[in-house]
Amino acid sequence: MIFISLVLSLLITLNPSSNFNCNGDRLTAVIRNNLNGDFAITYDLENIDKGAFVVLNWRDMSLMLPVSFKVGEISFTDKKWLWSYQDQQQGLRMSEPRFAQLMPNGEIQEYSCKAIDLDDKVS
Repeated sequence: MIFISLVLSLLITLNPSSNFNCNGDRLTAVIRNNLNGDFAITYDLENIDKGAFVVLNWRDMSLMLPVSFKVGEISFTDKKWLWSYQDQQQGLRMSEPRFAQLMPNGEIQEYSCKAIDLDDKVS
C-alpha cells in the first residue's frame, strides 16, 4: 500500500487550471518560463524557472507579473499586484489562488478566485 502511494505521488504534478472566476469575471492565467528566452508555457508549478512570469487577462486588463522566489511560496508579483498559488499561511491553493492589489492608499484589495474546470488550454 505504501509503495502504491509513493508511485502515485511521483506521478502527480502541480497543474493548476488556466481559467478562473474572479469576482464574477473570467480570468485566464498563463505561466511562461523565460530563463532561456524561449517564453515556453508551463502547466506544472514545480517546473517554474527563475525567468518565469504569469500573464493574467481579467476584465479589461492584461498583467504580466514576474515570479517571486520567497521561500515556501509559489507566487508572482510586481509589488502592486499579487497572484499566488502557495503561501506560508494558507499552503497550496491551486483551485483558489490569492489575487490581490495594493491600492494607492496602502490598503490591500483582495479578489475572490475559483478555478473553472475547462478542458481548453490557453496558448
